[in-house]
Amino acid sequence: MCMAKPLDVAPDQFEAEVLQEERPVVVDFWSETCAHCLTLNPHYDQAASENEEVKFVKVSFQAARDLFREYAVRATPTLVLFSGGEEIARTVGAKRADELNDWLKENTAG
Repeated sequence: MCMAKPLDVAPDQFEAEVLQEERPVVVDFWSETCAHCLTLNPHYDQAASENEEVKFVKVSFQAARDLFREYAVRATPTLVLFSGGEEIARTVGAKRADELNDWLKENTAG
């Protein structure tokens, strides 16, 4: 199994890495000062390694405040699932890897 690591995405990469991606993309909108975000990190990394059909990326509040405003992210961590350049699901708060896997299965089935 490939140990895919989530990609850190800068604002100028967001369109190419997320909106134009053919696979579903889950974006972790996070903050460096958020304890729940740090709790999520190992679980997010594990889910990335277990879901090769989904691309995992991270967007930092400190580096991408405009993206947080554009996508109405009001709390961290917020996970947003995109498909075909459109938001299809969102969840807020730290999750375990198994919870992330279940959330992805529910929202990418079909």
